[in-house]
Amino acid sequence: MGDESVFDGFKCHTLNPYPDNKFLNWAMWRLMGQRAASFVRAHVDEYDAIVFSFLPARSVEAMKAACRSRGTVFAGDFTEWFEPEQFPKGERDGGYRDHIRLLKQAVDPAVKVIAISSYLQRHFEAMGCNVLRVPAVLDIEELAPRDISVRPKGEVRLMYAGSPAKKDALHIVLAAISELSAEERGRLRLDLYGVTDGQARGLMRDGEPLPECVRAHGRVPRSEIIEALHCSEFTILMRDPSKTFARAGMPTKVTESLGSGVPVISNLTSDLGEFLSDGTNAVVVDDYSASACANALRRAIALSPAERARMRGESVSTARRLLDYRVYSNQLACFLFGEKGF
Repeated sequence: MGDESVFDGFKCHTLNPYPDNKFLNWAMWRLMGQRAASFVRAHVDEYDAIVFSFLPARSVEAMKAACRSRGTVFAGDFTEWFEPEQFPKGERDGGYRDHIRLLKQAVDPAVKVIAISSYLQRHFEAMGCNVLRVPAVLDIEELAPRDISVRPKGEVRLMYAGSPAKKDALHIVLAAISELSAEERGRLRLDLYGVTDGQARGLMRDGEPLPECVRAHGRVPRSEIIEALHCSEFTILMRDPSKTFARAGMPTKVTESLGSGVPVISNLTSDLGEFLSDGTNAVVVDDYSASACANALRRAIALSPAERARMRGESVSTARRLLDYRVYSNQLACFLFGEKGF
């Protein structure tokens, strides 16, 4: 957005002023932690609190020292616990080693922690930190659709938007669709955003062709994704519950879906069981398998238009009660500053 710009009342200071220059962009990404620490040291007296998210451990330690010397609140916002395979060199990767150092050493009781999941909450509480758990929240009033009616006839439209190679088990979803009968597939349509046709074909098992009901749109503008979301009956998401990132994170996709009045077809990882209720705002997949996902798809197809309309309304209601940022603002104020709040 440019340096010293203002967004929604907040002044923005960019740590990477050269996004369009390939070499300088590369250099700035690698210097971002140092630049953040330098900014904090120079301006710490101007702020009541400094909140960071996933900077290099050494930079966090420098910022922590600056805040401690001035009596400024220092807090970390944690939304992930990455696995070695998410880094090019696995456990030997410098980025992964620094990530673990940040999670296990740089953050100590001098750091207040905002954690996205109970998994991260337990980890940081065991380290002696004061922790506030806040799920993946958004501005639900901005997302919520004006019309939550459903089409009385026709195919049931599912949607997935994201990068499956990183976290989401889209191959399980595609295998589940292949297990459906031709008649069942004829009643479904799955739109994939952020996934090309070639990538989708590469996720099919045993060289099977991509089902005709699956359409891959590749990368599209976010505005187009939101419009498609409002036109969908369900979003679908599967994650491997054995992976640390699935236990430690919480998919923003779920919040976006519920807030848009779109129920979710998903297995339950992390704290999703607190927000998704089978038959209310979700069709819960019982197990992390293609067969269980196929059974959930059959249940979704069998729902009447009235049942789907009811689930759309319940989705928005859940998001407003549990996943809107306003629900947590007072808690966050007291957590950071005590009784005086913001």
